[in-house]
Amino acid sequence: MFLSSTEAANELGVSARHMRRQAASGRVASRRYGNVHVIAERQLQMMQRTTHRGRPWRDTTKRAALDLLATGATTELAGSERSRLKQRLRTVGANVIAGQILPGRTTLRSASNTSNQAQHVPSIVSELGLSPRGGLGVLVATNSSLAARRARLGVDDEGNVVAIDGHERHTPVLEAIALYAYGDARENAAASTWLAAAQAAL
Repeated sequence: MFLSSTEAANELGVSARHMRRQAASGRVASRRYGNVHVIAERQLQMMQRTTHRGRPWRDTTKRAALDLLATGATTELAGSERSRLKQRLRTVGANVIAGQILPGRTTLRSASNTSNQAQHVPSIVSELGLSPRGGLGVLVATNSSLAARRARLGVDDEGNVVAIDGHERHTPVLEAIALYAYGDARENAAASTWLAAAQAAL
């Protein structure tokens, strides 16, 4: 289901102008029909779950955060900068992590059939205690757009597969972040718990 920018703004409790700016800047995927931006419900859900305050992280900070959450160590930052990031990661919510990591690196895609979607079941699905059938798929690749085209996944704002640009070593963390932001209530709760455990382990 699609909502106009005014309806989406009412859902989020922000102005319609703010929503139009978010749509025009690409922060939230939208389509434009005439002079009206329409936003998919799943995109609106992602926006609700990733809202946070603060400046956007630099690319090195994002890579360091993914390294720390995936392996507990990083070479991207050193000394007090790394210590401050670890402390920040321990204390922030999953919404901040998702809101800092996801923008500009995800697209929603649709698998043409169930067997195609089954190829993109997240690797951490059993860790999360979720069923491998029927849930949201996640594709992590250095160039996710190219990988999605090769996998015959069409662009769809209400899609059932999230394509994320990222490195293979960050796959579990990126899958958890995608499930947190785009998944249904069960996937969101399970991914939130998984991320909290990764944060506590720092």
